[in-house]
Formats: sequence, C-alpha cells, structure tokens
Amino acid sequence: MLYRYKSLFLNFFVLSFAGFALYCGQFFFLKNAYPIKYYDYIKENAEKFDVEKDLVLAIIKSESNFRQDAESNAGAIGLMQVMPKTFAWLQTHNLMPYLDVDHLKDPKTNVKYGTYLLSILKKRYNTFVEIICAYNAGIGTVDKWLKDSRYSCDGKTLKKIPYPDTAIYVKNVLESKRMYKNLYFKND
Repeated sequence: MLYRYKSLFLNFFVLSFAGFALYCGQFFFLKNAYPIKYYDYIKENAEKFDVEKDLVLAIIKSESNFRQDAESNAGAIGLMQVMPKTFAWLQTHNLMPYLDVDHLKDPKTNVKYGTYLLSILKKRYNTFVEIICAYNAGIGTVDKWLKDSRYSCDGKTLKKIPYPDTAIYVKNVLESKRMYKNLYFKND
C-alpha cells in the first residue's frame, strides 16, 4: 500500500514538473516571438502621445520585426516603416527642427514619428481597426472606405476592408497587440 502512494506521489510530481516546464517553455517561446526592443523610446513616446505601448510594439513587429534598417519596396523606412512623404508632413507639426529622411533609420526618431502618427489616427478614428488600416493604407483611403456603404454602415467603422493585404495586416497587428498586452501589459 505504501508503494502505491509513493508511486502516485511520484507520478503527480513528474506530471506537475512536466506541466510547469511546458508552461515556462511556452512563456519563453512567446517572449522570444514577441520581443520588446527599443522599449525606452516606445514607452517615452507612447506616454507623450497617449498611444498604447502594445499597439506601438505590434506595429513595429508587423512592419519591420524590429529591424531598424528595414526599407520596403514602397520606400517606407525604419522600425515603424514611415514613408518619407508622411515624415515630411509630420514635421510640419513642429515636433523637431526639420530632419533629413535619413533620420528615419534612427530608432529614436522613427518611433517618435511613427507613434505621433498613431496618435493623430487615434484622434481621427473610432476603433483600432480603422487606426491600423489608416497606418497601412493611408488616411485618404480609409476616409473613402468609410464613405462607401459597401464597407461602412455608419461612416465611422469599417464592416469590411476592401484591400486583402490591409485586411491581413490588420488581423496580424491586432493579434500581436493582444499578445503584447497579455505578455507584458496585463496590469496596465
């Protein structure tokens, strides 16, 4: 009888340890899949411009996967893939003295202007779907979709995203945002 209890205890201990190891391994894997890099810049600008840190991180993950030297075929540059024309437009808002487009390769500058753009989009649109769509497809495009009854019932929220690439992008950013929130900012 004593042997049976020892055996049960040993099985319980082994299963508990295996479960704990799986949990830790999963947590480690997820933290590697959803890293936090350049956090000081992200935190500073997210607070300054009233943008969720998890949204900024999700945009960076989706746009460049934290590669500060990333450049798209369309010409977007840096961590948050800011377009040079958007950068020039944002500079008219007096954030800094005029900077050359090469400054977009600097993580501090890129995060500042990308986060500032998100703050503008947050003030303009009602939900994260429209904000993320506008970050990807542009303000004019999203405004046009909102006026079209095929894509919006109320002129404020999208019921359908007509660009398949943008629809996938929004889905990926929202999933990354959820993961960052759960992994790092659950108590925020």
